[in-house]
This record gives sequence, structure tokens and C-alpha cells, in this order.
Amino acid sequence: MNWRHIAAVAPALFLAGCADTDFVPMSTAHYRPWGDIVQVFDRPPPVNYIRLGMVTAHGGWTDTETEMIEVLKSSAAKVGANAIVLLSSRQFEGRNMVGMPQYDMTAMAIRTVR
Repeated sequence: MNWRHIAAVAPALFLAGCADTDFVPMSTAHYRPWGDIVQVFDRPPPVNYIRLGMVTAHGGWTDTETEMIEVLKSSAAKVGANAIVLLSSRQFEGRNMVGMPQYDMTAMAIRTVR
């Protein structure tokens, strides 16, 4: 492989590891972004909460499950969630245009109420 091929493939490999998110609202309620710790649950918590929406993290082969959870938490906090409920583990979703594996992870963004 010559340097031109490496230069052409390197940006694609770098971008393959950058996780992004999609958010689908489940509520018309609007909250300010949450600036504190976002809790993570593997099942709905035993407290009252409001479902704000579904957040899905899309990552590449270099993104670990822990990193994807951090992306989910950050995205959920932006819409005012103070917790997420994990709905799936890191799952293979296909390959990108250069053949690298892509993964998704989904959580429900919630706002606990007292």
C-alpha cells in the first residue's frame, strides 16, 4: 500500500470511531439541559419518571460499550434527562462505506420526579 492509499483511508478510519446520536422525543415536555450526573439503569427505576424520548448512539469498531453509554448519557442530558434506561447492548448494525463494522446502542432518556 502506498502513501496515497494510506492518506485516503486514514480519515475514514478516524471517522469510523466517532459516535453520534439520534433522539426521538416521546413527550412534549421540555427541560433545560441537565448539568449533573446522569444515572444509568438496566431496567426502569422503581421511582416516578417522565419518558423524554429514545436516544440511539451509533459508533464504529473502535467505540466500546462504555464509550457509547457515555455518548447516550451526554445526549440525554442535553434534553433534560437525569437518567437513562439501557434498552440494548452494543449491537452490530452493518458496515460503513469502507467496510468497517458499525454498532448501535439504544436507551430511553427519562427525568425522575420526586
